[in-house]
Amino acid sequence: MIELKKDEETSIKGPYGEIDLVITPCTDKENAKPVLIMAHGFRGSMEGGGRAKYLADLAGEIAHVVRFNFNGSQILSKQIAELEKVVTYVKKRYEGSRIVLLGRSMGGCASLVAASRDIEIKGLVLWATPNDLQLTFLNSLGKSGYQKLKNGENLYLNDERGELILTPNFLHDINKYDLIELLSNWKKRPLLVIHGAKDETVPLEQGQQSYFLAGLPKRLVVIPNADHSFTKHGHKAAEEVFSWLQHILI
Repeated sequence: MIELKKDEETSIKGPYGEIDLVITPCTDKENAKPVLIMAHGFRGSMEGGGRAKYLADLAGEIAHVVRFNFNGSQILSKQIAELEKVVTYVKKRYEGSRIVLLGRSMGGCASLVAASRDIEIKGLVLWATPNDLQLTFLNSLGKSGYQKLKNGENLYLNDERGELILTPNFLHDINKYDLIELLSNWKKRPLLVIHGAKDETVPLEQGQQSYFLAGLPKRLVVIPNADHSFTKHGHKAAEEVFSWLQHILI
């Protein structure tokens, strides 16, 4: 049974407004502890349906865990800038601590870009993360929705996740990033790729390709029967992340 830890809620000034943070402090008070920064996915939140909190409490045994919400924008460049602001805050608050980034889905793309730019980042977790954003959003938005954006039209979404308007700049922006190249250049820093075998949004083949492209040290974990959100397998995925963190941080 994982002990629920008391979290600290705070906010920092970001490039596009206040960024809300939740910090799960490490239960081990001795010495400087590593920090795990978690970035959520497309249209998601730092709560992650409760799965993010479970992982934060688990990882809190060996590291401080920082979760945050992107400030309402789905534009990848803006999310990268916000994540980099969070990293800057963490470096000041926990001076000298090793930092690991974990990104879920599109948050993994932001984490990959941010970590590739910053050699002080000591490790990276790509959780159900695409390496082909164009194909991924063609799949998730559907051909008609994707084509609207390509044609320069806004796309209005209204479903169980709420309302959202995507502008054509959403597609223009993701085209700026060559994730395949970034993965091919990822070397000498630990990488964990964790993916569901039944991921309906980002096919498992993308996770496997990301793993094979990257240099050592690296690990690939495939969760059988898990979907994109690890709906019934969130605890198993979190435990795999924790096991990997123990290996690289202790």
